[in-house]
Amino acid sequence: MVNKSQTTLDKEQKQLALCRTLIAGHAYRSQEALRRDLKRHGYRQVSQSTVSRLLSLLGVIKTRNARGHKIYILTPKPQALPHAACRLAEMVLSIEANHEFILVQTVAGYGRAVGRVIDHCALPEVLGVVAGSSMVWVAPRNSQAIAQTCRQLCRLLGNL
Repeated sequence: MVNKSQTTLDKEQKQLALCRTLIAGHAYRSQEALRRDLKRHGYRQVSQSTVSRLLSLLGVIKTRNARGHKIYILTPKPQALPHAACRLAEMVLSIEANHEFILVQTVAGYGRAVGRVIDHCALPEVLGVVAGSSMVWVAPRNSQAIAQTCRQLCRLLGNL
C-alpha cells in the first residue's frame, strides 16, 4: 500500500470539498465545465480523470433538471439517526467561511446539537448562532477576524 503525504491528503480533501460545493451550487452539464471551475479555483492540473474520480467519490449522479437538461447532483447519503453517544467530531461534515459568516454542515439531525455546543461555550469571537437540522450559521463578532473564529470553531468541534 502506498502512503500518501499529509499534504497530498489535505489537497485531495480540499478538492473534494470544493467539488461538493461547486456541484451543490451550480447546474453542471459536463465534467469539462466542472473542470474549468476547479481550475478557476486554483487547481490548475485537474484532468478529466481526476474530475471523474471526484464525482465517483462524492457519489454524484446525473439527472434531469426542471428544464430537461441532464445535470450532476449530489446524492443524499443515508444518515444514521442521531444518538447521544456520537462524538462531536463525527457530527460535523464541514466548516466553511466567507468574509461575513461561518457555516457548519452537520450530519442530518445533528445541527441543533452542534449549535447548542457552540452557544454553550460562549466563545467571545461568536456573536450568535442559528441552527437547523443539518446546518449551523455562525455570526462572528468581528468579520475582520473571521479566519481566527473559524479556526477556533474547528478546534472546538474537533474537526478539520
